[in-house]
Amino acid sequence: MQVSTSAFYSDTAKRMSAMNARAQTLQTEIATGKKIQNPSDAPGVSQQLAEIARKDADAAVYSDNLKTADSLLSQSDGVLKQIYAQLTRAKELATSAATGTQSASDRKINGNELKSVLDAIVGLANVDNIRGEPLFGTTANVKAVVDNGDGTFTYAPTNVSEIPIADGQTVQATESAASLFQQDAGTDTLSVLSKLATALRAGDDTGQQAASDSLDKIQAALDQLGDVQASVGARGARVELQQSLIQTADTDRASLRSQLEDTDITSAIVELQQMMTALSATQASFSKLAQLSLFDYIR
Repeated sequence: MQVSTSAFYSDTAKRMSAMNARAQTLQTEIATGKKIQNPSDAPGVSQQLAEIARKDADAAVYSDNLKTADSLLSQSDGVLKQIYAQLTRAKELATSAATGTQSASDRKINGNELKSVLDAIVGLANVDNIRGEPLFGTTANVKAVVDNGDGTFTYAPTNVSEIPIADGQTVQATESAASLFQQDAGTDTLSVLSKLATALRAGDDTGQQAASDSLDKIQAALDQLGDVQASVGARGARVELQQSLIQTADTDRASLRSQLEDTDITSAIVELQQMMTALSATQASFSKLAQLSLFDYIR
């Protein structure tokens, strides 16, 4: 079978064109560090990369939400510990006043300190969060707790929002002041402390009985506050776990993305060198063959 000069030229040109195109592709991959320059180069891989990008965007939002939730829960935990310490001191004062070993003047001193303890608890309940809003209150800058001055207290109607931390998952990052101090059966912890402080400061014999009557209620308040602390701690642990899971998922996606789109520079350089050597050899061979006298009759 004879091979025409035109066919030889055509086949050789196609081979060299393909080799040159591959060399240019390798040069681009090396220069950009990416194996895919256009989505059309590898539609399936491009679709995977788009999905990874979407998940990265979602993860970034969830990470920000988790940071906010973690900060709020950490602050809540710290403030709750301080309130618990103040409430523990209130119980100690009530216990001392209830023993019958104190004089009326001693109970009055206890009453004065108890009033200071109560004021400290109200102050802690009204602290602002990291966003400058009441930690246990509302977003309208309304105080979480208002002392009415008559032994009663008003609590802001708090809407405790849920913060999204993952697909289909949310976490409650704050507590309402009412959940800290309003006990079952309508008992209000702050009212109990206020009325006891007033009774002790009166400086008469009614203070001892008032102290005795308040002990169970103060203990119940400590138990309730302890439950809230445990709940906040559990949510904080959940947030930390979710942060760890997101970091792991981010690392896995980064690794997969690198496998899909990043150029293996070493391999690409070796292939480019081989391609350029082969292209040079092909060009040289073509040049020599084209000069043969019987070129038109190559079989």
